[in-house]
Amino acid sequence: MNLRSRYEHAVRDLCKRATEMQRDGASAETIARAMHAERRRLASLFKEQTPEPYRTLIYERTVRVYGNEFGPTIEFLRASGKSWEATIEGATRPGSSIELVSEQGDGE
Repeated sequence: MNLRSRYEHAVRDLCKRATEMQRDGASAETIARAMHAERRRLASLFKEQTPEPYRTLIYERTVRVYGNEFGPTIEFLRASGKSWEATIEGATRPGSSIELVSEQGDGE
C-alpha cells in the first residue's frame, strides 16, 4: 500500500471512531473537534513523509486554500458556515490527491 493509500485509509477509519463516539453519547461538537484534531495530526504526519516535490506542492496548496500549511482550523470551518456534522464528515473524507490537484486545479 503506497503512502497516499495509507493516508486515505487512516482518514476513512476516523468515521468508525466518530460513530463510536456518537454511540457513546458525545455531542456533535465534541466529535467534530476530536475528528478535526485527529485529521490534522494525520495530515501533518503524512505530509512529512511525502517526498518532494509533492510535499512542497501540498503545503503551497494548503496555504493558498486555508491560510496555513496545516489545513483549516475549526474557526475557519465555522466561519465558512460549516456545521459540526459537516466538520465531522469533512474530517473523515480524504481530499484530492496532489496528482488530481495538479491536473484539475484546486480539486475542490
